[in-house]
Amino acid sequence: MKATVLAYGYDAREFGVLRQVCARLDIRPRRVDASEQDRPVGSFFGLAPDRVTAAPADPVPGRMLVLAGFTSRQMDAFLSALRTARAGDSLKAVLTEHNAGWTGPALYAELAQEHRRLTEAGH
Repeated sequence: MKATVLAYGYDAREFGVLRQVCARLDIRPRRVDASEQDRPVGSFFGLAPDRVTAAPADPVPGRMLVLAGFTSRQMDAFLSALRTARAGDSLKAVLTEHNAGWTGPALYAELAQEHRRLTEAGH
C-alpha cells in the first residue's frame, strides 16, 4: 500500500499545505469531506466495509490525520516536514486492525480523550 494520509477537518488552505508536504515525500493525501466522515476509516483503504453508520455523527470538531502504509522512515520524515511547514496542530493516528472499523468522529473522540489524559499527566 502506498503511504496515504486521510485529512479530517482541513479547510482548502490547510489541505493545500498538507498536499505540498505530501508531494515532496511521495505520500498520497486524501481529504475526507464532512459527508464521508461516518465511513469507517479502513474503508478508504479497502480494509473495512464501505458502510455508513445508522445514526450520522457530528463531523470531527478539529483536525485529524490518519496515516496508513508508512514505513518508520516515512513517518519520521512526514512528521518533521509537517513541523517545518508549520501545518498546525492535528490529532494523528496510524491505521490499525483495531481502529479500521471506527468512523472518523469515533476515532477523533478516542484520540482527543487520550490527548487530554496525557496532557493532564504532564506528558
